[in-house]
Amino acid sequence: MSRKTSKEYREEKARREKALQTEIAMAIKAPPIKTGSATDPPYLFTCICPDPDRRESKYAPMLRIHKSMKR
Repeated sequence: MSRKTSKEYREEKARREKALQTEIAMAIKAPPIKTGSATDPPYLFTCICPDPDRRESKYAPMLRIHKSMKR
């Protein structure tokens, strides 16, 4: 097993830096996230939601635990 010279170390470091810069550039150019958690307002389906139309869920009655089921 031979030792690497300083020139080889510099070349390897330059390759790693270039690969990292390419990856960063691709991440910046990527399209914005369109998932629900990224596009929905904060506190969705709660009384403090900033969007009045989304303060109540159409599934809210199914999500709430009935009083008789609580222990």
